[in-house]
Amino acid sequence: MSAVETDNEDTLSILVATDNHLGYMERDPVRGLDSFSAFSEILQLAQLHKADMVLLGGDLFHDNRPSRKCLHQAMTQLRRTCMGDGRVGIEHLSDPSVDFGPQYMHVNYEDPNINIALPVFLIHGNHDDPSGDGNLSAIDVLAVNGLVNYFGRTHEVDNIRVSPVLLRKGQTHLALFGLGNVRDERLHRTMARKHVTMCQPAEHADEWFNLMVLHQNRVAHGPKNHIPEHFLSSFLDLVVWGHEHQCQVDPEYNHQRSFYVSQPGSSVATALSPGEAVAKHVALLHINRRNFKLEKLRLKNVRPFVIEDVVLAAVPSLSPQSSESEIIEYLRQRVEAMILRAQTQYREQLESGHKDIEPALGEQPMPLVRVRVEYSGGFESFHPQRFGLLFADRVANPRDIVYFYRKPRTSSMGSQRTGSSTQETQASRSVPAPVSAVHVESLISEFLDSSSMQMLVDLELAEAIRLFVQKGDSDAIAHSLKSAVSDTQRRILRDASG
Repeated sequence: MSAVETDNEDTLSILVATDNHLGYMERDPVRGLDSFSAFSEILQLAQLHKADMVLLGGDLFHDNRPSRKCLHQAMTQLRRTCMGDGRVGIEHLSDPSVDFGPQYMHVNYEDPNINIALPVFLIHGNHDDPSGDGNLSAIDVLAVNGLVNYFGRTHEVDNIRVSPVLLRKGQTHLALFGLGNVRDERLHRTMARKHVTMCQPAEHADEWFNLMVLHQNRVAHGPKNHIPEHFLSSFLDLVVWGHEHQCQVDPEYNHQRSFYVSQPGSSVATALSPGEAVAKHVALLHINRRNFKLEKLRLKNVRPFVIEDVVLAAVPSLSPQSSESEIIEYLRQRVEAMILRAQTQYREQLESGHKDIEPALGEQPMPLVRVRVEYSGGFESFHPQRFGLLFADRVANPRDIVYFYRKPRTSSMGSQRTGSSTQETQASRSVPAPVSAVHVESLISEFLDSSSMQMLVDLELAEAIRLFVQKGDSDAIAHSLKSAVSDTQRRILRDASG
């Protein structure tokens, strides 16, 4: 990474964002338009900064089957911003049928039937991945209408071949590698077995700037439930990492593989966690030959979010004998102070954003507020929703302002463990896990281990049930069973003939 002249005719400028989650809480009367407001700002920033293209790193949609309203809103924003008679200054050099699918003869801005002024390239995430009849994503609807260029699909999870989208502007050559979301356990296994092939340009490979965008767990949630950075190819120059929502947009250098990693994070808060409370930015990436420069742009149209931790045993004015009303009054005062802090944060946010972007959330929107309360040591909890009624017209999330948890008991086994376990992680161990936290893979594996069935593969059946439950794919289980029967029949015939 070195100095780049941003106004040079050879400089390729890309507006980079990830995890837009369009349609998140769209039925909520207060937060229903938050995801669309942020996405609209992102597209406007691309126009205002005269970006050559937009790159989105997965989870454009929050739901695998977005509502008609959500699809209509997304298409409206893309049509308004990306269509026009402006000249696109980048050339597409690779085969569009390989990049985007056999039905596409052109990149969208070279299609003679439509006028595109701002091209958008994107991959799918874990929320909007292909599924169901035809194995289609909601993004396919946008692509077939010429609004976006959808790349990075994989057809075999056990043998992945990643071919780059080759682009050129002047003397700058960009090899854009995309890998849409694959289940982390499967991709981890495939990469560990060296079954992922990264296809570099055939000619003058040293002249290409190699940019990769992927959408996977970057933080380890288990030994195989993430993708270690050292699994990626060392010839890459920059990796744009989607899926992780905490904004870490400044490039971080990986000394082991000699590339940089940028994690833009989400543009809308989908969880009341500390990572979502970090100020949200997008990246303006300038590439000139083999050098790049990355500017971070603060988003204005993001609902302010403040989160704090409270340990009741550490509050001098409270004791286990304190009444519920005394605890509620203390927490009420804390929330009042947090609301004031959120208002200050929002004013700074408006000042830091682009002056030509209108504040879509108004001058003083209701903030998101979260208080994580540890009530160990004899304290009693109370109903969080009843507490939220005190702020029903002042906070955007009155039903879940307060989150109670107990400090986990220490044990000889636990005292020997090392690591950076957060307080939120400790909290999750001390309270019963919600039903949604039970992994279907574990249930399927336990069931198959105790049964005499031999045809069904636990990972494939678990994946089918996950698609049925999370994605609404009513044919997933039938397809999985049909595939298992076909595989068994072929194996029997092969054994019989041998």
